[in-house]
Amino acid sequence: MAFIRKHSFKIAVLALCAAMAVYLLLSMKSDVEPLKDFGPAPSFELSDLEGNKVTLEDTNGKVRLYYFYFSYCPDVCPPTTAQLAQVQDEMIRQGRFGKDVMITSITIDPERDTPERIKEFADQFGVDYAGWNWLRGDEQYTHEVAQKFGLSVIKADGNYSHTNIIFLVDQEGKIRKYLMANEDLTTEQIIQDVESLL
Repeated sequence: MAFIRKHSFKIAVLALCAAMAVYLLLSMKSDVEPLKDFGPAPSFELSDLEGNKVTLEDTNGKVRLYYFYFSYCPDVCPPTTAQLAQVQDEMIRQGRFGKDVMITSITIDPERDTPERIKEFADQFGVDYAGWNWLRGDEQYTHEVAQKFGLSVIKADGNYSHTNIIFLVDQEGKIRKYLMANEDLTTEQIIQDVESLL
């Protein structure tokens, strides 16, 4: 009792500091806006580079990033793929890539994007195939899948115009965020969104 009386001011200051620390931690967490639920991602069946059939459901239980691209894309696809490779590297560092987190790139130009061409494109970015699927299929079917995801794809003059979006899908197969892949989207933001689902 004498100890408490003697050190009451110090104890009060320590208690106040502890309370402030808890408050700051809670307020920092509440600044991270919870991700919305946009409903189930569309089911699909496409082929990987070895010709094996891959479905959306095959990777349920993992957080997934889906990206529609084509390897001959003259502008947005290479830098967006490079950004996804940075996400891959961070997830590898955390020991989560392929185990808890996967990336899937789906070509919208399967005629030119042969398995050999896709591998050549992917290898430029140091892709770890253990956690990154590269899929292709019939062009019309692939475009229908893209549209069901909410992506606009237009073919003109032998090339493609498409909205540049990364789709964040949770372990249950629900779309949780549409990441507009432009100059404002940072790698840190993608990683933060992925981590919020782990």
